[in-house]
Amino acid sequence: MKCKVSKICGGCSYLNLSMEQQLNKKKEYVQSLIEQNHLKIKIDDIYQAQLDTHYRNKVIVGFAKDKGVIYSGLYAAHSHRVCHSENCLMHPDIVNEIINEITKMMQSMKIELYNERTGTGLLRHVLIRYAHKTDEIMVVFVTSQKMFPSRRNMVNALTSKFPQIKTIVQNINPRKTSIVLQDESIVLYGDGYITDELCGMKISFGYDSFYQIHSDQCEVLYNLAKTKLHLEPNETVLDTYCGTGTIGLTMASSCKKVTGVERNPEAVYFAKKNAKQNKVNNINFVQMDSTQYMKEAQKHHTKYDAIILDPPRQGTTKEFVESACALSPKKILYISCDPKTLMRDLQQFRRCGYLANKVDLVDMFPRTDHIESVVLLTKAKPKTIRK
Repeated sequence: MKCKVSKICGGCSYLNLSMEQQLNKKKEYVQSLIEQNHLKIKIDDIYQAQLDTHYRNKVIVGFAKDKGVIYSGLYAAHSHRVCHSENCLMHPDIVNEIINEITKMMQSMKIELYNERTGTGLLRHVLIRYAHKTDEIMVVFVTSQKMFPSRRNMVNALTSKFPQIKTIVQNINPRKTSIVLQDESIVLYGDGYITDELCGMKISFGYDSFYQIHSDQCEVLYNLAKTKLHLEPNETVLDTYCGTGTIGLTMASSCKKVTGVERNPEAVYFAKKNAKQNKVNNINFVQMDSTQYMKEAQKHHTKYDAIILDPPRQGTTKEFVESACALSPKKILYISCDPKTLMRDLQQFRRCGYLANKVDLVDMFPRTDHIESVVLLTKAKPKTIRK
C-alpha cells in the first residue's frame, strides 16, 4: 500500500505492514509494558479490524499554499506543517471528495488562510465527521473570526453537490493556540449534529462530542465490554468519562440503573438526547468532572455494583482510583486508548486492592501503532494466614 507522504505525515506508521505484523507489534508493545510495570497480566484476545482503511469517522485538515495554489492535508508529525495528503487512505472516499471540493472552492472564492505566525487570515481548519451507518456528514469550518465572506455560497455549493451533508457549523477560534476548537460556534446549515447507528441504537453527536474513531470496531469494543462485565438485572452501574452516553446505553438493558458522568456540556446534552430517542429510561447523566464526582460519591458513600471508565489518552487520576476503590464495587471495567497510562493506573488500582489478570486488545486504529485495551478489575482476595 503506497502513500506519497506517509513518511512525512506519520499518521499511519504501519501502512506497509501486513495485518499479522501490525497485530504482533501491538501485542509485543503491550507485553513489554506489562513486564516493565511488573504486572501479572496475560494478553488474552486481540480483535482484528475487518476494515483497515477508509475507516476514520472524524477528520481534521489544515491548509497551506504552494506557489499561490491552496492545498489541504494533515499536519506532519510533531509539527504545524501541512502535508499535501490528498485522498488519504484512512479517510472514507466521500470525506476525501468533500475536502477536495472545499479546497477548490477556497481558491476560487479567494478565502484567506490563517497564518499562525502573524495571527492574520480567516480559515484555520476544516473538521468533518461521518456517520458510517446512516451516511450523514457534518462539516465544521474553524475560523479566526465571525466574519466569513462567501459562507452562504460555500454552504449552498457544498449541500447541492453532497446531499449527505446534513449540517455545517462555523467554529470561531481567535486564539493563538494549537487547540483546534473553541466554545463559540454558529450553525450555518441543518441542526448542528448528525446521527449514526451503533449497537442497534440511534446515536446523535455534535462537532465536539467524543465518538470512537472506528465505528465497526466500536461495536466490537462495546460488545466485549458488556460480555466482560456480565451484569445482573439488579445491579447498578456508574459510567464515567461517558461522552455521549454510548457505553452506558449499551449496558442499560442488562442492569437495574446506569449513571453517566461527563464534564463536556455538549456531550451531556447529546447523551440525554440519545437516551430519549432510544427510549432508555433507566439511565441518567450528570455534568461533572469524573474525578470530582467520584470523590463526592466516596464522601456520601454512594454504592455501585460496577464502575466503568473510558478516560482520554492521559488516563485517570490517583484520586479517581482511590475513591473508586473506596466504594468497593464488585467490578471495575477500564477501557483505555493508551496502554502506557493504563499500566500506570493498574499499578494504582493494585495498591488499592483491585487486580486484573488479563487484558483484551481491540484494533481500533489499523495501520497505526495505537491499540485499545479492555481490562476487568475485581477486588483482591485477602491472603490466608497459615498457622
